Amino acid sequence: MRHFLPGTLLCASLIAAGPALADHCPSDTLSKLPEQLKDGGTAIAYQTNPAKIEVGKPSIEVVACVDGDKHMAPSRIRVDAGMPMHGHGMNYTPSERKISPGHSSFDGMVFHMPGHWQITFDVYEGDTRQRLTRKVSLKR
Repeated sequence: MRHFLPGTLLCASLIAAGPALADHCPSDTLSKLPEQLKDGGTAIAYQTNPAKIEVGKPSIEVVACVDGDKHMAPSRIRVDAGMPMHGHGMNYTPSERKISPGHSSFDGMVFHMPGHWQITFDVYEGDTRQRLTRKVSLKR
């Protein structure tokens, strides 16, 4: 005869439910942010503070949705920036502040010189990564 600890059946049923219990993306916020990127089933929206990126340390608020019609929040978002023509990125790694599932703010985005930059948004669902990019030019 098998004996189950209290909660074991509940835990097993939660594991079996899997994606049905995943967090939904904040699609209402996604539609309100000014900058939009989409590739396949992944969509992001973002805004910078200040709105016009200049040399310095702007913050970036990002909302992401994955899985097309299911509109699920990703397991993780990562933001970085670099200068492809110069072969280097930022001198610092931005810090993330999670606002809600699929919604984060990144502080410490250090665009340390004028020129052509590329902001990279990596959206993860488990081990699967979808990369979306946006080119920006910073003036002196």
